[in-house]
Amino acid sequence: MKITFKLLLIFSLFTSCIPMQKVPKDAKMIDFFHFQKADNYDASKWAVFLPGTGGLRIFKDTLHYFNVAKKLNAEGISVLLVDNVAAYKASHRNVDEEEPSQIIWTLKQALKWAKESERIDPKSKGSIVGWSRAGLGLIPLANDQVQLEELNIKSIAMFYPANGYELKLKPKVPVLIMTGGRDKIVKVNDILENMIAENVKIQVYDEAYHGYDVESLKKGKYYRIIPFITKKHYLLKYNQEAANDSFEELIEFLKKH
Repeated sequence: MKITFKLLLIFSLFTSCIPMQKVPKDAKMIDFFHFQKADNYDASKWAVFLPGTGGLRIFKDTLHYFNVAKKLNAEGISVLLVDNVAAYKASHRNVDEEEPSQIIWTLKQALKWAKESERIDPKSKGSIVGWSRAGLGLIPLANDQVQLEELNIKSIAMFYPANGYELKLKPKVPVLIMTGGRDKIVKVNDILENMIAENVKIQVYDEAYHGYDVESLKKGKYYRIIPFITKKHYLLKYNQEAANDSFEELIEFLKKH
């Protein structure tokens, strides 16, 4: 029991201490919206990136999401990167709402900005790609036909999506889920229990951990139950083979849907 409690405490502290980008008091929401044009720019071909807990920063790595966006840019897909935690804080929104609603509301504001600034064709349909925490908002969104139509979302892809509310995924659009079999933060069994459904493809990389697609995590982030004595237990760790396959899966999925 003591060991179990210790592990839960470690996971809680670990995920909660992932650094979020600092938000200056005079910052505006749009400061945290970034649009990366495709090589052959077409305003009707786009995707939105919603990152995990740390926003567009993963520890000291501020380039991961932009580098993934470049892979889509090369395929003709522009990317709207939304630093959703920081953007929500900068909005000074004074509403009592839980994380799923915060994520979806921020997504709506980002899309509104991109359409009004003519970066995205308002009549076109696009996709959402989310990592970890983003799943809290994307799972209920995928189940909501009205909001999907309102936002012109045609498909959703998720890397190791968090589902703290244990919602059953019953998507109204095609969904791709990619995760690691060794993930201790978002466990594969929880995904299989709640997210197997029609219109969903689940890709499990057996030897991969949480954050397996993030190259800056080559050395991994780990803990030991007894410091310096017991073996390392990885929480986040890069897996090149899984990462490469994931990006290929993602591009194929977005092109098809």
